[in-house]
Amino acid sequence: MAAALGAASLVASVAGCSSSAPEREYATPKELCGIKVSAGSLEPLLPPGKKIAVEPTAAVGVKRCRLEVDGKVVFSTSVEKRGADTSARDVATSAIGVNPNDPSADNGRFIYSKTGAVGRVECSKSAGADSSFWVTARVSDDADPADMHRFVKEYATAAAGSGSCAEG
Repeated sequence: MAAALGAASLVASVAGCSSSAPEREYATPKELCGIKVSAGSLEPLLPPGKKIAVEPTAAVGVKRCRLEVDGKVVFSTSVEKRGADTSARDVATSAIGVNPNDPSADNGRFIYSKTGAVGRVECSKSAGADSSFWVTARVSDDADPADMHRFVKEYATAAAGSGSCAEG
């Protein structure tokens, strides 16, 4: 009897190990509402699921982009126009998922955490000296802060090249 119970528990534990983790069945978007992104920077921030949808929204001075996986918002970004003297800490104060005391990089241009990030878009001088442009990113589930930093840095660079600086 003990041998049979032992064999049964061994089979159960092996069966538990063979179950696979949930998979990502959708293709990672190559752009977020008009701004190109690489799969390498976006994929680590997205959960498994079957279907993804990209949903653009806008408000005065802010362009938002939300990603939904299987109907649930899992990731969002924004590009927003602020005053010329705005700092990353100022943006982080009002951004969801990141706060001014989180780690910063590139002389304070970026602030990032496991749930969000902000970064200054380096616009050309012709964009105007009276304003600055910022990107934000937020995840619904915790991510590696290094992945958030990598994404927001790439996204800020891509936003500068996308015409976002001229749209404000």
